[in-house]
Amino acid sequence: MKQLVIVLMVLVAKVAIAQTRPIPENIRSAFEGTWQYKEKYFTNTIKIHFEPGKTYALFTDIGTGVAPSKTFKVPLKGNLLVLQAVRNQNDHLEMEIIKGKLYLRSKPAHWDEKGNRISSNHDQQEQRIFKRVKE
Repeated sequence: MKQLVIVLMVLVAKVAIAQTRPIPENIRSAFEGTWQYKEKYFTNTIKIHFEPGKTYALFTDIGTGVAPSKTFKVPLKGNLLVLQAVRNQNDHLEMEIIKGKLYLRSKPAHWDEKGNRISSNHDQQEQRIFKRVKE
């Protein structure tokens, strides 16, 4: 019985350590910075920042600068930053770096009257390609 308890304690400790691994430096440097997407009449700006020792990125949606900016904590999943949809706050977002550009894919989230997310095969995923700008 004691051995079982010790084995379980070791497994729990390993799981706890595995979930708090810092984000690798190559991923941090690829994502971190100010990014812009330009259209004819507006420019959309976002900033991605990593704090030392944290397992998430701080994603700030500045937008066009007309409305106040919003900041979200975005966890890393593989090589993607993935922001899950939150009712009345944001859609589902995935961010990926491809050849030095930030590919931001968004998928609208729909909710029922009880606050549960409704899945739909008809949801269109939008993609915007952002370029890094010097600060």
